[in-house]
Amino acid sequence: MPEKKKQHLVPACYLKNFIAPLSKEQKSIGNFKAGLYVNDKTLSSGWKLRSVRHTTFTESYFYNLPEDDPRNPAIENYLSIIEGEYSKVFKEVIKGNLTNETMSFLSYFVSLQYMRVEPFIKQFQGNEDRVAGWLDAFEGKDNYKVASQNIAKRSLLTVDFGDLIDQHAAIIYNSTGFTFVTSDNPVVKLQINLSDALKIIPKRYLIDSQSESREVIFFFLPLNHKTAYVSCEMLDAKKSIVFNNADLENIFYLNYFSVLNSYRNVYSSVIKPIKGEALLSKLLSAEPKSLVKIYTLSKRIISNGVILSDIRTPVSAKYKTTSKVTLKIDDLSQLKLLTTDESIKLIEVLDNGISIRGMRNCRISRIDYNIGLIVIESI
Repeated sequence: MPEKKKQHLVPACYLKNFIAPLSKEQKSIGNFKAGLYVNDKTLSSGWKLRSVRHTTFTESYFYNLPEDDPRNPAIENYLSIIEGEYSKVFKEVIKGNLTNETMSFLSYFVSLQYMRVEPFIKQFQGNEDRVAGWLDAFEGKDNYKVASQNIAKRSLLTVDFGDLIDQHAAIIYNSTGFTFVTSDNPVVKLQINLSDALKIIPKRYLIDSQSESREVIFFFLPLNHKTAYVSCEMLDAKKSIVFNNADLENIFYLNYFSVLNSYRNVYSSVIKPIKGEALLSKLLSAEPKSLVKIYTLSKRIISNGVILSDIRTPVSAKYKTTSKVTLKIDDLSQLKLLTTDESIKLIEVLDNGISIRGMRNCRISRIDYNIGLIVIESI
């Protein structure tokens, strides 16, 4: 038995559903191999056709553990079983047979795919290694370091989703001429509020809600160029969603988030799948900015911005401090939605997607609408 060297981080059974149709010229070449169009995450390298077995999609021995027989690696073998079942379930999805069993398996597949890619495993393992380092430094031993080795990959074998039934899951059937794209990090996970939801899902499929300040988890996985899995508790209780030509903006935003979520590469079944790609590429290539989120009782304000000052003052009570944060907000129209003395449930400042400052149960003490300055103090 040969070694299982080339391992797909996004399974071949999934990628095959995005294979581009051959042109007449390509068909005339006897040994021409069909494949997917690949571009980098900023859409700046140009779309290149690559076969599913191309090294773009694989890493040598990625899932192997130190104790593995390279011809019989435990994690790769387990993932292969799941992938075999996925191919059967996908055929049922295409037929529209959306049973509880089908949706339950897809929810499990999405959860597993979210965890098996390189960015998740690197972040998970990095966090475990840091904690192990702190604990070992305290004890003067290497016990935790040894125990945490390859724990991110091992978790793929041990994680228990139980009998996963996602009551908020649905399948999108895209009847338009605009296709879904996917990537090397294909499961999109977002925190969204009602305004965000309206950008990516037609209003007719959403539960009526008035609050803009409430956020929920949103999962999205394109299954092929015309089909996708989606899960969000804002969805009305329907198993299928149909996109028509009135929903092209929703498709654009879903593709935008797929591109934004990619690790290195974006995949497509057609060349140049996104309208306005040159402008989008310019935006994706720009330096990331700090993001400010402000949640009132009924609204959520989100804008590029920065912290100008952050003052924390100890008070008499033990371990208590008061906080005063001054922010500069770029989007002045968003700032006009806020008022002085308004109660704030939460502020959060993110730098390159990582939260660097948060504060709960506070109030706005000052706003300068002309220059975008806002001062928020703890209560």
